[in-house]
Amino acid sequence: MYDPDLDRRTFVRRVGAATGAIALAGCLEPGADDEVGDGSANDSSESAGDAMPRFPEIDDRPAAVYRPTHRESMRVLEPITAGEYTLAPMLSYPHPFWLVTGGDGEDEIERVDPEQGRGVHLMVTLWDAERGIVLPVDSSATITVFRDGERVGAPRSPWPMLSQEMGFHFGDNVPLADDGTYTVEIEIPPVPTRTTGSLEGRFTDRETATFKFTYDQAFRDQVVGGVEYFDESVWGEPGALKPMGHGGVPYSALPPAEEYPGTRLEATDGSDTDLPRSGDAAILVTLLESGSRLAAGDDRYLLVSPRTPYNRVPLAAMAIRATVERDGEPVDGANGIALEETIDGEYDHHYGASFADIRPGDAVTIEIESPPQVARHRGYETAFLEMPPIDLAVPEGPDR
Repeated sequence: MYDPDLDRRTFVRRVGAATGAIALAGCLEPGADDEVGDGSANDSSESAGDAMPRFPEIDDRPAAVYRPTHRESMRVLEPITAGEYTLAPMLSYPHPFWLVTGGDGEDEIERVDPEQGRGVHLMVTLWDAERGIVLPVDSSATITVFRDGERVGAPRSPWPMLSQEMGFHFGDNVPLADDGTYTVEIEIPPVPTRTTGSLEGRFTDRETATFKFTYDQAFRDQVVGGVEYFDESVWGEPGALKPMGHGGVPYSALPPAEEYPGTRLEATDGSDTDLPRSGDAAILVTLLESGSRLAAGDDRYLLVSPRTPYNRVPLAAMAIRATVERDGEPVDGANGIALEETIDGEYDHHYGASFADIRPGDAVTIEIESPPQVARHRGYETAFLEMPPIDLAVPEGPDR
């Protein structure tokens, strides 16, 4: 049986004694075994030279959001302000995460492992202090680490990431060879996504934020001792961990479906979920009335809001296309209309476009041309990959 207390002690002892920097294992080749040891769920074996224990892995992870084996622990630093941005740095032990390599399906995701335990997993949540909306950041942000005025390693571009506990953020594993006080400089690019409503025209400047932290045995004791391991009976079960409550740091939860105006489109596949699903993503699709501030002229605005199914975290960096058909014939051309990724002061993150001719009774197909191109923490790495089209209908009758 897996002994979490033993692994905590081993981790603290070995991290304290390790002298090498983290070496990222790089990307696994498609089809390579990304399990630990013999791949069993309660395997905690260590290979020679590892400076940290392997967390237990789960056999046959579902192609959906699932409950991981443990809840991570971290140190949350004081929020800082840079121009129009507010950001909160968070630090944990180095750990694996998964990258999406540009396609769909499980062969298009690659695991990145820290081979040794010296260093931190640095995470940053970025938001608009006026509205409390967490802002998307692409991989053009940069992180540079200094110690005693000297740069430590090369600047790195953090990954946009999804986490059940922290929601949308950006981060990376950062190797640190020695204990001491470090200064981190983060260069924040303009928000790459279209902004509308109260956010329109904002976040167009590149800003720099700086903070310090101490990396020592006390830090390692804190983040390792705070790990919460769950009973093996719930590993891999459908569900998600509750968001962590960090005072003053917003969580990137989208509004509930019932708070969106307009006519909610209905799934035609007979599914009994509250929202249509694709690749385990819950996808809200609503048609705003003509005259909406988001629509062009008298057009109607089709708003598509993909989110994680339990914590309503937005799914960024997707390519989505909508096609409208009437009596079996396309209305806006055979290829449909590409939806633009948008972050709005009222409706938050979504994808949308104006449609000049869309009526009750029309069939609407939402085609996901590219799944979310964001890195994932445990519990999200097998979801939102293979995302088939969703067939919907514009209902007859009043808006709802």
